Amino acid sequence: MPARISIITPTRNMARFLEPCILSILQQCYPNIEHIVVDGASTDNTLEILRRYPHIRWISEPDRGLSDALNKGIQMATGEIIGWCNADDLYLPGTLTAVNELFKQHPEIDLYYGDYREIDETGRSLRVVRETHFSPTVFRWLHVNVISTPAAFWRKRMHDKGLWFDEKIRYAMDYDFLRRAFAAGFNYKHVSILFCDFRRHANTLSAAGSHSGSQLTEHELVVRRNANAIWKYSGPAFSVLRICLLLVVRAARTAEKLFKGAYIEKTRK
Repeated sequence: MPARISIITPTRNMARFLEPCILSILQQCYPNIEHIVVDGASTDNTLEILRRYPHIRWISEPDRGLSDALNKGIQMATGEIIGWCNADDLYLPGTLTAVNELFKQHPEIDLYYGDYREIDETGRSLRVVRETHFSPTVFRWLHVNVISTPAAFWRKRMHDKGLWFDEKIRYAMDYDFLRRAFAAGFNYKHVSILFCDFRRHANTLSAAGSHSGSQLTEHELVVRRNANAIWKYSGPAFSVLRICLLLVVRAARTAEKLFKGAYIEKTRK
């Protein structure tokens, strides 16, 4: 039997997107899926949709934010592998089969992240996003996160070691979790596989955080938590050093993406 994969879907008042999300997981043709939906007491027809799919394990109750909802779902999970698929996102066909094979072939890897497509509210493809390989140096020292959590899967053993999403963080909880897990010695790897459709629309938490500037502020706070990060130091010399290093890193990322054809790749439905 393939490894059980537990997919956590946190949601609140996203009924218009929820059913396509459920179907994208149900239609994976993977024999060992556990789909857990954590609803934050929605007032739309979310519960009506959930009741139509008896295979889904779900709860509906007030929560303290996205981190709390994710932690609840992970605590319910019985799978060896965890995925986080928001109610407005979709998994592409064959994703879970590919993920299972990757983890089976490389037991030393704790987290895989892939590429994704951006779509709009109607499901129209906007662009293909090809990510770069995982660089421990870049991740440790600079404010550059190449891991998109909708296109990431990780072993539950990361949580078994006591690592959870920080409920005090509203927007950058994924970045904070990834940094702490990396510091604890867990291994990450990128694969050039399209795993999901990431939906861009005005009602997402990331859109709210970006517009207010709160997401960037939280990212900077997360970086400064790390005693080795140069972001914790102040002064003109460190500011110049940070800017120079970031320019080098971003140039290298751009060159890698150009090599992969990421900027000329056509989107497909």
